Amino acid sequence: MKEVMSSLMDKQDRLTTENTELRLRLVECEKVSVINQGLKEEIQEIKKQNDILKDYENSSRNLQDKVKDGIEDRVEGGLGENKLKEL
Repeated sequence: MKEVMSSLMDKQDRLTTENTELRLRLVECEKVSVINQGLKEEIQEIKKQNDILKDYENSSRNLQDKVKDGIEDRVEGGLGENKLKEL
């Protein structure tokens, strides 16, 4: 009977230790999870800003193309170099 009780007590001690270790791991995992969520939010914000910058870049290219096309149209329409310099 003493052997059974001793064995049960040892098993209880091992399980208590294992439980404590698992709880500590859980706390660490929760901390990592919070950090990951924050990083995901930062990545989403960076993606939004990147999309906005791409839109500005495309708009800028379109405006540059329009200005270039306008200058070419004027040159083809008879405006000489001197007139272009005046503009």
